[in-house]
Amino acid sequence: MKNTHCQMTVTNAVKAIGGSVKSVAPTKAEIELNNGLTKDALIQAIQKAGYNVVNGTL
Repeated sequence: MKNTHCQMTVTNAVKAIGGSVKSVAPTKAEIELNNGLTKDALIQAIQKAGYNVVNGTL
């Protein structure tokens, strides 16, 4: 996520499945899992948006 367009794409992908983005930066995003959203569903949504999840820690 090297620019604001990339950051917005990831933010929109997370929001589309019911997640909340607490913060987003070029190398890190902090995301809150809401309403039964799973880590796997979140990773799949980000990958579907065209981005790799390098260190998906909770």
